[in-house]
Amino acid sequence: MIQHTFKKSIAAAFGCLAVLSGCMKWNDGNEETAVTSPKEGTTLFIACEGQYQYGNASLSWYDTGSRTVENDVFRRANGQKLGDVAQSMTLENGTLWITVTNSNVVFATDPATCKLKGQIAEGLSQPREIRFISEEKAYVSQMNDPRIAIVNPSTFSVTGYIDTGMDNADGCSTEQMILMGTDLIVNCYSFQKEILIIDTRTDEVTGRIETGVQPCSIRLDKDGKLWVLTDGGGWSGNPAGYEAPALSRANLEKLSIEKRMDFPEGSYVSSLQMNTAGDSLFFLNGGVMAMSIYDETLPEKAVISVEGANFYDMTVCPENSEIYVSDAADYQQAGTVYRFSSKGEQRDRFEVGVCPGAFCWY
Repeated sequence: MIQHTFKKSIAAAFGCLAVLSGCMKWNDGNEETAVTSPKEGTTLFIACEGQYQYGNASLSWYDTGSRTVENDVFRRANGQKLGDVAQSMTLENGTLWITVTNSNVVFATDPATCKLKGQIAEGLSQPREIRFISEEKAYVSQMNDPRIAIVNPSTFSVTGYIDTGMDNADGCSTEQMILMGTDLIVNCYSFQKEILIIDTRTDEVTGRIETGVQPCSIRLDKDGKLWVLTDGGGWSGNPAGYEAPALSRANLEKLSIEKRMDFPEGSYVSSLQMNTAGDSLFFLNGGVMAMSIYDETLPEKAVISVEGANFYDMTVCPENSEIYVSDAADYQQAGTVYRFSSKGEQRDRFEVGVCPGAFCWY
């Protein structure tokens, strides 16, 4: 089922994806309406994917102090749709950047007003995430192109590409990106099983780490070790193989996996997160699982679970380690975000758009 696996298991969707940016009706009769300005320092932005090929992605924000929520703020502020499948968000130099995968666009918005400041809409093939190197240089990972796009954020244009050396015969994607000094760490997801190290000074791949099948999430800990969550391939026909999902720790100096812990076969794991101190890991496996970076075994019991909820993604507050988890319900109706204390006590819940799948702190 493509719709509910678009973000977490995109490999199964290759061959079915349509390029919609050229025919997307951005305005389609929408009118600008008033949007309350979010408060800097207390706001959590939530990007809701919407339904695949329905063009009903949306943007919400939640004020953690007053516990108020505003929904569909991008459309209301700009009089146009956000597009088809909102994938990720990044706040950089006072601008909120939103990648919208199936509409082939990256929007730049003012977080204080949700007004559009510009967009990168040419030269991208289903963008996944944007990572900034400087004010005039950023990278955009892509879902249906083995290359990573190099963009100039100030001119909203693609200036080049990084050849990752991946074969696109079966489809491939680059996903999350972590900047560490002058190196960029990238996980290659669909039909792949490796991590790339890219020198941001030369835009060249300088190292590779072989992982389990389909690394879906990566995080860097306080000791400079890279944690990699692999989903095992998702289906028995995956060209990269099919195996048990795993959580692994990689040594970036030796370019190798130094520790691997396997989940039971058939586990559905996603959304690896790290606390601010860099010493605790969180991920989804039915419920929210938590562990120390020094644990030798995987946790057996969830620290957070809600009966009947379909947990889809989550974030950890950098200020107080509160945990926010999205519930995608049936992927067609409005989703829910749950707010928990760092100890797993529920503090709030609020409705947002369809399929809430990305968070960004403001």
